[in-house]
Amino acid sequence: MLKRDFLEPLGIDAATFASHVELAPERLTAMLEGRDSLDVDASIRFARALGVSAERIMQMQTRYDFAKLREAERLRCIHEIGPPSRQSFPNDGFLSGNLGMTADAFGGGSLFFQERLAKQVGSDAYAGMHALWNGDRLRIYEPSGAVIWTGPLLQNLDGKILVPFVRSAVSSVWFASGYPADLAIGAEHAAFFERMRDA
Repeated sequence: MLKRDFLEPLGIDAATFASHVELAPERLTAMLEGRDSLDVDASIRFARALGVSAERIMQMQTRYDFAKLREAERLRCIHEIGPPSRQSFPNDGFLSGNLGMTADAFGGGSLFFQERLAKQVGSDAYAGMHALWNGDRLRIYEPSGAVIWTGPLLQNLDGKILVPFVRSAVSSVWFASGYPADLAIGAEHAAFFERMRDA
């Protein structure tokens, strides 16, 4: 793209461009021939010289790298890690209740845990509601009462809570249907409660 859409139409050869962006000519040639990937440093140099977005250049490089490596033979042997055979759960100090999910306009929503309270707190629909945190542990039951999943919750790269080793379509049903569950609060969640008490 760099060669076809910029250097050739502008009549600039690789050596001249390499000198202008202060890059070794052999490195630029390797990039232009697809033998070397552009890095952030090179993308910023190219962007400043050509008046384009460095982020856009890196996005194109990343897409190319993914397409090239996704089917690489040396990576085919790596598969999704399987769940441990047994996940521990505290014997005491946990909360019992049900899973829940708030709906949004895009068909998703936030996951939460609704504690089963000993007595009703007026008409407060949020009483006993807990946001879920990275590191919280859940034990989830089928409506029949059998345990179907136990383990720690994780956070994905977008900051959303996920249930490891369970497809999101399946865990979404658990939360949307309000499956029974037990919640053991993790360290980050507990630290948040401490900060709230001290405030």
